[in-house]
Amino acid sequence: MNPMQRINRGLTLPETMVAAGAGVVMLAVGTTVIANRGGVSDSQYKLAELGQANECYANDWGGSQWSAMPADAGLHGDDCNYYRLANQCPTLYLGRGQGGAVWAYFSGCSGQPGNCGNWVQYRPMNFTTDPTSRTVGSCRVMNVWGFREYVSHRFYAPEWFSEDDPNYAGASTQFEEAFEFNYPVAALDGGFANSSFCYSPAAMLHPGVLRARAEGGFQAPASFADSYRTPTVTQCVHPALKTRMLEYGWYRGAPQAGLAFNAGRKSSPYALYFDGSVQMASMASAEADDDIVRAASKTGDGLWSDDTPFGAEAWFDTDPVDGLRTGFHMLTTGGITGRDILTRE
Repeated sequence: MNPMQRINRGLTLPETMVAAGAGVVMLAVGTTVIANRGGVSDSQYKLAELGQANECYANDWGGSQWSAMPADAGLHGDDCNYYRLANQCPTLYLGRGQGGAVWAYFSGCSGQPGNCGNWVQYRPMNFTTDPTSRTVGSCRVMNVWGFREYVSHRFYAPEWFSEDDPNYAGASTQFEEAFEFNYPVAALDGGFANSSFCYSPAAMLHPGVLRARAEGGFQAPASFADSYRTPTVTQCVHPALKTRMLEYGWYRGAPQAGLAFNAGRKSSPYALYFDGSVQMASMASAEADDDIVRAASKTGDGLWSDDTPFGAEAWFDTDPVDGLRTGFHMLTTGGITGRDILTRE
């Protein structure tokens, strides 16, 4: 296929993702298995499995977490064109498809298709108020080459999708296919679905990005060299209180379909914490905890950062149904060094 042309608005997957007949080198394979679910929910089981996979990845890569973004991207002003000129090609490989084609978010250098419009996919998250760009980022696509070898070799595999996710039925049509990735998938709205789960982008960024106001406040990733240098797991100060992954959608008891995990106070997504435990996280309780911290802070700092480009509106994918505004999981103050809740039962 020919490279897609870059456009000024936020890019959707059909506009940015292209297939190319190119070879790749796979990382060594690691496997994690939990033998018995013991009656826990599907999401609990799968998040626990992903927690073990993350630990295996960290053991192999010097304690680091997975990231799609080059560690020195901040040094060069978060500029994709620098990497193209330097003949370096960050790429998110989704998998081999029919006919041997490799599907990926390509950056368009060294003869590759694609272009720098795909840079929005490599960042853990995008600090933009444009809703078509802010909801994409590598925090949503852990099931790509590089990390998925620790779980499954396929983009569409049961490990990546909760049975409570409305996309599960469509994704499941691909679980037994002979190839790693397929697009479009007729059973999925729009032909595509990301995993049911989402990394905490705050914990994938240098802690200085989401600094507390008392320490100087938010720093744009383009403004300092180490912004995209992924923290090590050992930097987590509150492992039982900092979320690592959670269900991206409001999958149970939502008043309407298609809502994100933080669209209302009654939402309680299952979350994986840095201590390896999995538990429901109440958005109402998270809001109350944040209120307590802000009230006690002389500088107005809370559990999540409200001086990013999102401001006090916080981050949300879908409009809240009851006025909830929270950066829980996504904008944790201090990133991996912060916490998302005050206590747990």
